[in-house]
Amino acid sequence: MKVEKLIIYGFGRHENRTIELNKPIAVFYGMNEAGKTTIQQFILQMLFGFSARSQPHKRYEPKAGSKYGGQLYVSDPVYGHVVIERIAGKSAGDVTVWFEDGRRGGEVELAELLRGYDKASYQAIFSFSVHELQNLDQMTEQELTRTLLSSGTAGVDHAGKMESQLEREMAELFKKAGKLPLINRLTEELRELETTLREYKQRAETFRPTTERLELIKQRLAEVDHAERNVIQDINEAEKWQQSAPLLSKQQQLERVLEKGPVDFPESGIRQYERLLDQHNELLAESAFLENELGRLEPVGEQPETAALSDLLSREAEWHQINSSLNAKQEERRRLQDEVGRLLKLCGMTQEQALLADASLAQEERLKRVLEKLQIAEQEQAFQQRRLSEERERLVEAEHAFKKYLEAEPPEEERKRAEQWAEIKPQLAMEKQQKRQTETAANNRTAQFLLGAIGIIGLAFAVISLDAFTGLLSVLALGAALWLWLRDKKSPNDTTNDLVERYGGQEAEYEALLMKLAEYDKGLDERFDAIEASKRKIASLPQADSHKELREYRELLESLGFPEESSRATILTLFDKLRDVHAATGRLERLFEDIEKLQGEQQEWLTQAQLACGKAVSTSTVISLLRAEWERRNQKLEHVGKIIEKTEQLEQQARKCEESLAKISSAKNELFERAAVADEDSFYRAADLAQQVRSAQEQLAMVQSQLAAIGKVNKPEALVKEESAQSFLDDSRQKLVELQEERHSLWEEQAEKLQLTKHLLTDEGHSMKLQELEVKKAEFQEAAKEWAVNRAIVEVFKQTMDELKETKLPAVLERSEAYFSQLTGGEYMRLLLSQEGLFEALRRDGLRFRVIELSQATKEQAYLALRFALASSLKDSHPFPIIMDDPFVHFDRLRSQQVIKLVEELQRDHQFIYFTCHETMRQAWPDAQQIDVANPERSIQA
Repeated sequence: MKVEKLIIYGFGRHENRTIELNKPIAVFYGMNEAGKTTIQQFILQMLFGFSARSQPHKRYEPKAGSKYGGQLYVSDPVYGHVVIERIAGKSAGDVTVWFEDGRRGGEVELAELLRGYDKASYQAIFSFSVHELQNLDQMTEQELTRTLLSSGTAGVDHAGKMESQLEREMAELFKKAGKLPLINRLTEELRELETTLREYKQRAETFRPTTERLELIKQRLAEVDHAERNVIQDINEAEKWQQSAPLLSKQQQLERVLEKGPVDFPESGIRQYERLLDQHNELLAESAFLENELGRLEPVGEQPETAALSDLLSREAEWHQINSSLNAKQEERRRLQDEVGRLLKLCGMTQEQALLADASLAQEERLKRVLEKLQIAEQEQAFQQRRLSEERERLVEAEHAFKKYLEAEPPEEERKRAEQWAEIKPQLAMEKQQKRQTETAANNRTAQFLLGAIGIIGLAFAVISLDAFTGLLSVLALGAALWLWLRDKKSPNDTTNDLVERYGGQEAEYEALLMKLAEYDKGLDERFDAIEASKRKIASLPQADSHKELREYRELLESLGFPEESSRATILTLFDKLRDVHAATGRLERLFEDIEKLQGEQQEWLTQAQLACGKAVSTSTVISLLRAEWERRNQKLEHVGKIIEKTEQLEQQARKCEESLAKISSAKNELFERAAVADEDSFYRAADLAQQVRSAQEQLAMVQSQLAAIGKVNKPEALVKEESAQSFLDDSRQKLVELQEERHSLWEEQAEKLQLTKHLLTDEGHSMKLQELEVKKAEFQEAAKEWAVNRAIVEVFKQTMDELKETKLPAVLERSEAYFSQLTGGEYMRLLLSQEGLFEALRRDGLRFRVIELSQATKEQAYLALRFALASSLKDSHPFPIIMDDPFVHFDRLRSQQVIKLVEELQRDHQFIYFTCHETMRQAWPDAQQIDVANPERSIQA
């Protein structure tokens, strides 16, 4: 099967592209990222389906949104020409197959076309790259042998991968000294479970002693509880007795103080009286201060006038507007005067001349028309001069070419030979015709003799056998021989001629000479005709003149007042400047009127400001003087207002002080009446007595409340004397602590024993561990069974590998040895399998080397030899193209030449599709079809 054409709808970076493959070797060339691998994957995925959606980086879906997929045109020895189309649809794409006989199919028909091969099987034999060759150097000897076997035997690769997978699974199940494999872990877990079950059995034997100890703890706790209650009761009675004794003594003392009788005194009287005294003193000081302040205030004088100043300041914006407008007008006047002067200098005339000149639109249009006419006339004159110059140059070039052509004129001898050949050519043709007839006659003599002999022999046979039919045939043969002899007798006898000997074989030379002379004469005529045509064209060119337009232009400049030497490129600009002079002069006249009006308004404003201020003012200082005078007068008015306001405030405060003093005197007299005293000293003594009575009442109430809280108090029987109460309490408390510590200790022991017995009664751990032990045993048996099955399968694979080595591999090895010898330049003669099943290479000096001992390049050559040999052995059953992705790029020049030579030999039976990014590999196959991936228009199509 050969790939003939690729039509890419959209695949990776390639869109709407057609590539035809019409040679046994097709080289796809391009730099990195040009899209070579994309085309390689396009071929594979068109045949075997798009990659899974879970691997979007391998699907090469177009980013621009174009149609995904394409077509593959293939030619198969069994199915003929077939078109395979695969487009987006399900994960692998929707495929359609068109056969040469008109049939249409899908995945089933495509699988038949591919002989049942999938993508992995195809790549294992017919597709490889430089990475596979480079990985050879990193393999172990076993891996390298397996790789070479898979390269030389179809199906071994899958079997080898499955064998490796089973060995990895066996290693995950069991290793002799391992800990992580499943069987090793299960063995260790079974040991731990057996140890745990022995511990459960030992704990069950401690149940009876624990229950007996719990009964003893219960009895002792009851005894401790009774003793603790008795001690606590004694401590409480002793503490109540100890607390109530000083309280009863204090109660008796307070009752004696209260016997003096109650005192009627205002509550917080002292504090109220002292607050009134403080307020009275403060008011007296404040009244004296207010009288002093009133005496210090200065008298109020005449108030200044500010209305005129305020009016002028409110019109400050008007003043600034006048000044700003005046300055702007004056600045504009100066600018316009400078602009007029500049424009007059540009125009080259005085102001009077400029104002007298006509700058109307009609005059401007006239100037433009005159300029345009002059420009057209000069351009026409220049164009005619340029054409005349060009024609003269062409005439000189034609004459020079004519002279140079005459130098190459053929010699006279060649012309004579050509003339002779023209006369001799018909005669030579006749002589050749006669010579052919002579040769035909020579051939006919042989036929004459044969026919005569046949006729005589046949006639004799007919006479003897009396066969009339044979006699008739013999007479016919003799008649034919006689006719040929008579015809050849009339032909000329001489078979050669002087003309044939002299000119025979030189016809092409003389014909070339005739053609050469005819071409020379034709070229000579053409050059002579070119010279004559140039001369005629020069004579026919018209002459142009622009003097009339120039004179009209100068007269117009003179009428406008511009000098004659003014540049035509700037004359319209000068005319615009002249018009600008007129406009600026009119603007200046209006500015003079505006400035005069603004100056009158400014002077009127200054007069009003001088009257309001009462002093002389200037243009620059008028606003500042007005504002300063207004602020001075306002400050004076504010000062007078503050004095008046201050006087009113002080008088009002003085009246309030007198009223407050009267109220305070009334409040003091009211306090004296409530305390039933007449003066201040009596008031203080009554306050002290009332304070003592209130304190005694409060203390008595507190003591009584404490006694009520304590309750009824009886002296404990254990107390013999009052002074021994504290020691009794200390002894009782120590005894109570000892009882509590014993109880806590018993509680902890009881809880521990109860937990132990409860755990022994309710714990299901023993049964769970037994169940877990059975589960682990079942898992162990299952894992051991799986390991044994995998072991048996591995042994079957090894036997299968041995059978493949003995049956299919020898035929491939025999062919690969020839390829291997060719690739190594005869250095290695054979590829062998040792008794251990390892590949060895036999060198021509008789030494054997294991493949692992060979150099990287020689390993790659062995790999290629086996790959090519396997592909060659499958050419009839699986005639697929071989796809290579730069596998030879790291070969040196000699090895590259050897492998290129081998590929060229194999191209008779196989199609090769080679992808490379190296120019040297592209040049290695000059006769191959070369396709530039990045620039399809530069591809070499056969």
